Amino acid sequence: MKRVLILGGTSDARALASSVSDLPNYEVIYSLAGKTRKPGLPACEVRTGGFGGAEGLAAYLAEASIDLVVDATHPFAQTMASHAADACLVANTARVKFCRPAWPSDELGWISVKTYQEAAAKLSALGDRVFLSIGTKDLDAFSALADKWFLIRAVEQPALPIPLINHALLLERGPFDAAHDRTIMVTYQIDVLVSKNSGGTPVGKIQAAHHLNIPIIMIEQPGMPAGDVVSSINDVVGWLEAHS
Repeated sequence: MKRVLILGGTSDARALASSVSDLPNYEVIYSLAGKTRKPGLPACEVRTGGFGGAEGLAAYLAEASIDLVVDATHPFAQTMASHAADACLVANTARVKFCRPAWPSDELGWISVKTYQEAAAKLSALGDRVFLSIGTKDLDAFSALADKWFLIRAVEQPALPIPLINHALLLERGPFDAAHDRTIMVTYQIDVLVSKNSGGTPVGKIQAAHHLNIPIIMIEQPGMPAGDVVSSINDVVGWLEAHS
């Protein structure tokens, strides 16, 4: 029986944990940072809370007799991905990064940027009412734009105040289809959409903005630590089998 630690927190990670749990010869531990108060959980052992950096994660891998690690955290969770890579190197534990392919821009089209600061700089000439669809963690980069109005969408009330002078907070849980997000953009008179390239099938907000001719600023996925990378649940299963 192989013990598999899945670093999760996304809908893909939950589906992955459920799929691997259904396979013989694998015991799954699903790890969450614990930042969302009512997360969806797979039917397996769940661990909640941080590890204490790469050193703490390496110690946990040894203490819990983890054989294999699947990093299925969000593509923009750079710190956790780096800690996982370093910890697995120290613990000599095989690791794979699960990441959906980035959305291609050839069909829908957008302005690609690498950082939140670059996205903020691009806003000046694109409109005054912004659907800032990046979560609530990295809003400081936009705090100097006092002449802009921002729509922020979140699953739950943020723990810290939103650092934007003019904004509205919309609390709702996805997934959202194009019709829903089209209604949101029309209702709030959105001029421009800022999104992160989370990958997979282009989501409703991207399709809605495209159909409404609303410009899109896309923050592209950051680079990942060296190592194995797969893009589907079947690929993860194949990797696990190859390392079992």
